[in-house]
Amino acid sequence: MTKHYQKGDAGAAMLIVMVVLMIGFFWHGGMGHGGDRGGHMSAAGAAAKSPLDLLDETYARGEIGREEYLRRREDLLKR
Repeated sequence: MTKHYQKGDAGAAMLIVMVVLMIGFFWHGGMGHGGDRGGHMSAAGAAAKSPLDLLDETYARGEIGREEYLRRREDLLKR
């Protein structure tokens, strides 16, 4: 059996979908305007890393070798 819809059914369904999407959008806090919610890294968190932390991450990713890492680390510790 096929259900025959009335003209207003599609509009009502669209309204429900739009309301659900809007509630989800506002519940989440909008497009990046909700602040830091634990799992998100803020710009301040990225700026708070020390040069040694950044060097350690570069070495851990394999972007520089051991000798380069030790040389740069020594240079940073002299400051």
